Amino acid sequence: MKRVVFAGVLLVFLIGFNLFCLKTVTEIKEGVFERIDFLKYTIKTEDSEKIASECEKFTEYWLSRQHILCRIVRHELLDETAIAVSRFSSLAQYGEYGELSAEADRCRILMEEIWDSELPLLRNIL
Repeated sequence: MKRVVFAGVLLVFLIGFNLFCLKTVTEIKEGVFERIDFLKYTIKTEDSEKIASECEKFTEYWLSRQHILCRIVRHELLDETAIAVSRFSSLAQYGEYGELSAEADRCRILMEEIWDSELPLLRNIL
């Protein structure tokens, strides 16, 4: 009987931990999307100082969240996202707004892929 209770407690803990991880990834995804949308809106205004400022804010946000995601998701996707984010400030500084917008879209797609890879679906398990 003790084994059954232990297995039940272990199962509840496992499900709870996975739900917590999914909630964390979802919150970070929403924060990234919100900031990318605002960055893309700022790019349309073509105010170079404001664009550079938003790029710095986004980079700080990503770096503060990346260490949390490192414990949960695959590192290949995080590395690609980090590379894209690291280009933001330089692209804004030199006025490459088209490429900056493309990198922002790339970050959005990578974040969607990170989130999708964490969903408890059969294709993610096999």
